[in-house]
Amino acid sequence: VALGELVLRALLATAEMLQDSFERITGIGLRIDRLRGLTLRLAALGFFVARRWRAARTRVVAVVSGGRVAGFTLPRRSAGRALAAGGFIAWRGGVRLSRLRSARAIRRRGGAGFAGRGGLVRRQRLAGCFGRFGGRAGGSALCFARRRPRLPRRHARLLGRENPNPAPLAERAVRLGQLVVDGLGPAGHALTGLQSQGDRLEAECADQLARPALARRRSIQQRDRLGRIALFGLEMQLTEARRQLADLQLEQERTRGRLENQAQQIAHIDKRLSQGETEVQNLEDRLARLSAALEESAKTAAELESQTEAARAALAAKSSERDKVVAELSAREREIEQARQKVLRLMGEAASLRNNLAKMDEYLASMGRDAVRARTEEETAAADRERLAALKAELQEKIAARQMHLESLAAKRRGIEEELAARRSEAVGARRRLEEGRQELSRLTARRDSVAGILSHRSYTTETVKLLFSDIEKGKVRDVKPYGVLADFVEVESAYEKAAEEFLHDELEYVVVKTFEDAERGLEVIRTNLDGRATFLVHPEPGAEFGGAHVKLPAIGPETGIVARLQDVLKLTNGLSQAPAELLPRLSRCFLASDRASAQRLAMQYPDLYFLLPDGVCYHGHAVSGGRKTGQGPLGLKRELREVTALAAEKQRAVEQTAKDLAALEERMARLSEELEGLRSLQQSEEKQAVALEHEMRNLSEEWNRAGQRLSVARLELQRIEKEQARVEAERSRTLAEADQREAAREAEERSLGAAREALGALQAKAARLGEEHSVMRVQLAEAEERRRSEKANCARLESELRDLRARREGLSAEMERLGVERARLLADNIELDSRASALTEEIAAAEASVAELASAEQQHREQLSVLDETLRQMRASLQAKQEQRAQAEVELVRLQSDLRHLDETCRKELGLSCRELSEAETEELTDEALAEAEDRYREIQERIEALGAVNPQALEEYHEAQQRYDFLNAQRQDLLDSIRDTEKAIQEIDTESRKRFAEAFEAINAHFREMFTTLFGGGSGEMRLTDETNLNESGIDIVAQPPGKRLQNVLLLSGGEKALTAIALLMAVFRYQPSPFCILDEVDAPLDEPNIVRLTKLLREMSVQTQFILITHAKRTMECAQTLYGVTMQEPGVSKLVSVRFEPAPEETVPAAAQATM
Repeated sequence: VALGELVLRALLATAEMLQDSFERITGIGLRIDRLRGLTLRLAALGFFVARRWRAARTRVVAVVSGGRVAGFTLPRRSAGRALAAGGFIAWRGGVRLSRLRSARAIRRRGGAGFAGRGGLVRRQRLAGCFGRFGGRAGGSALCFARRRPRLPRRHARLLGRENPNPAPLAERAVRLGQLVVDGLGPAGHALTGLQSQGDRLEAECADQLARPALARRRSIQQRDRLGRIALFGLEMQLTEARRQLADLQLEQERTRGRLENQAQQIAHIDKRLSQGETEVQNLEDRLARLSAALEESAKTAAELESQTEAARAALAAKSSERDKVVAELSAREREIEQARQKVLRLMGEAASLRNNLAKMDEYLASMGRDAVRARTEEETAAADRERLAALKAELQEKIAARQMHLESLAAKRRGIEEELAARRSEAVGARRRLEEGRQELSRLTARRDSVAGILSHRSYTTETVKLLFSDIEKGKVRDVKPYGVLADFVEVESAYEKAAEEFLHDELEYVVVKTFEDAERGLEVIRTNLDGRATFLVHPEPGAEFGGAHVKLPAIGPETGIVARLQDVLKLTNGLSQAPAELLPRLSRCFLASDRASAQRLAMQYPDLYFLLPDGVCYHGHAVSGGRKTGQGPLGLKRELREVTALAAEKQRAVEQTAKDLAALEERMARLSEELEGLRSLQQSEEKQAVALEHEMRNLSEEWNRAGQRLSVARLELQRIEKEQARVEAERSRTLAEADQREAAREAEERSLGAAREALGALQAKAARLGEEHSVMRVQLAEAEERRRSEKANCARLESELRDLRARREGLSAEMERLGVERARLLADNIELDSRASALTEEIAAAEASVAELASAEQQHREQLSVLDETLRQMRASLQAKQEQRAQAEVELVRLQSDLRHLDETCRKELGLSCRELSEAETEELTDEALAEAEDRYREIQERIEALGAVNPQALEEYHEAQQRYDFLNAQRQDLLDSIRDTEKAIQEIDTESRKRFAEAFEAINAHFREMFTTLFGGGSGEMRLTDETNLNESGIDIVAQPPGKRLQNVLLLSGGEKALTAIALLMAVFRYQPSPFCILDEVDAPLDEPNIVRLTKLLREMSVQTQFILITHAKRTMECAQTLYGVTMQEPGVSKLVSVRFEPAPEETVPAAAQATM
């Protein structure tokens, strides 16, 4: 903060030191000596020079001071600083200031300079601004640009150069201006006298500045600068002293902080040393106790070791005896088991032989029944083949006739579809046109209603007029019945609507009433109920005559820049057209001018007339009125209402015609759709009948083939049955003999098995006794082992704890030694810090005394500078008063010069002579006939000029606007064409890519479908075919299948189970091409038999690697393939319950523990 304050003070002191440097700058820009009369001459002749100069890249050259011109480029924020220091003011390009605002700004800043862009100051104000706010010390002001200006060719010819530089151009303007002033005669002498007065005032100002007051002012300024330099030095010393004081105070605080921190560290070390001594004593006690406990535990472990060895020897002897008995017992058990197995085997063989005999008897009986059934089947099959052959011939004739009928229906259907497509395309276009027309009609209707609402509510009038009509409409005012406002009775050409609205803004709001009594009642209503004012216009009676003399207007023709009279382009309706000049007096005195220059010139020439521009600006004498109005006026709204109403009516007719055309198209399409639907229904019916006939034909063929197969099978079956019966009789005899032999052997084995079981019982009792004794001894040995291991673990724990305690004791000793050394170092450091703190206290006291002394000296210098500043302000105020007196005289001089220049221009335009030539010319007196002839010739020339028509000053601007609009629309159109082309290209790319991907996917899925079809059907073939291979986007897909043993046919002609298998094959083919995380199959196995279900479940197991299948089924075969089974049961009425079963793989069979022990 202190450093920032120091820098700020230094910058301010430097700015004040440069104050007088601005007044003594020379050679930095344009140098012109004695510029006292330059402003007057520029205003008289060379004004266009200042008007044509522009600031290049916002670099402005400004203020003349002391008879010299100095050039500067300042940022906007620096101008205020320069003025505050008594310098000058400069504006960058783009700032527009009136003379009054400039004066206030300069007075407020206290400066004496002025700068601006000459092209932004009006001609009438330029001289006044320069004269009033010229430079000090007798200087004048000049504004020019650093860039070389380019003037119009006629101005350059006048000055004698094509592209003049600023300095020669200004000098030549001075010389030409002096010649003009000298040649103006009496008016020139008046101007010269005023100029002399200005020179005298300037000389007085120079004398005032040259007197001792100027010397005293400069002496005071010199003292002020020296004082500020001294003050700057004191501030520098004061800042340095404060900085040193702050450094000493900071170092003192740091020293105190270190002392307090080290004292805390010493206290912490003392506490830690005391704790360490106590902890070492405790460790010594624990070491003694643990050593005694370790010796006792070692003795106990040795005793337990000897006991364990004795128990282990006894257990080994008992185990040897038990093993011998167990081995003998196992041998006997194996012998008995072998005998038992042999008995069981013999029993099983005998039972099996008996069962075989029973089966053989039953099988012989069934073969007899099969032989009878085969003979019956043979006879039935022969009769069926004959019957089916006759039916096939009859069906073939029906199928041929049906096919011809289908072809004729298809041709008729294609013709209707083509016509319907064409009509639909036309209907789409008609609907689009109808929708666009309705939207446009809706927009026009909304705009018409909006404009009508604005006009009906008279939103363009004043609040008083609106409230008056609102009260009348609501019935609050019954005595006043106005016809409307004047705007309701006015019509004007569209080109002059804006101008007429601006000029007749107040008249258009006149309330038109029938009689003066209505007007009086209306005024009474306004005075009583409303705030504001209103003007009432009494509607004249039909045929009424208006008194009063017509005002004779001067003949102003097109050659003066007049386009027409406002009265000629404006029309009053509804009985007001008979005397518009009497009803609206200003209307007859208003002329429409083509440009501003003509309007200004004519306004000064005819101050009692009105001259109106197309943009609404009105010139009346010295008054100029205009502005900007939001929204449209009443005349524009009425014109827009008429145009929108006509457009809406035309659009309504177009919409109705389009709707009629669309209705006719829709009616034709409806008839075609009905006819097409009938043909489709008939064709579908015929196709179904054809398919049914073909299906019936195939069924007959299959039945005929099956009948032949049944006949062959029946004959083969009879032969097989006869051979099988002979073989089974022989086998039955052999089986009966073997069964008798197995029964005899079984009885002998059972007797020997009984004796072996008695001997085994005695051995088992002995083995049980030895096992119990062995178990008791094993328990005792385990207990001894556990006690021994526990004692050894206790010894190891005590030894580990002893090692840890010794290590901790050694660490505490080392830590206590280190803390003692650290404590001694901190005590020595504290002694040094105490001495440094005392020294810093003395240095801080000395620095504070120095700072106080410097602050007192700074305050004294500041008071002296305040007195000097007040004196300087008083002297500047006196100088400014003198400059204002001189500026007033120059303003008056410029005003007279402007009037003289206007008079000279008027003489040149009207008479073709200058004021000087006119005063010197001898006037010849004309006769009445010569005067009448001159007037006729003047009127003829005036009419010819008016016949030429008005010049459209906006034509070039309108052309540029139209060209810009055309370029914009053309660019938009090109963008749309590019977008359409890009979109079509993208569509083609998408279409090509989609065709490619569809073809790839179709080929892959078709290959998978062939594979899946063969897998699920156990043979056969199936594939997908495109109905239109040339148009992949619109082509359909047919599925043809050939199950094993059948011919190739459409999938619709297959049986229910075959259709289901084909659909599953297609689904699995799609899953093989694009696997899905899971798939739900709902009773897809319902129409399948058991062999097909087995093939389906096998395929699902293979594909479950990539996809999780969820099957809803009632088939047991399908359930067998599942890994998890979920079932829904209802144990109670109305309450369902979910039951789940997860199937795990069966574990491998293991040998029982008893068997392992026996082995």
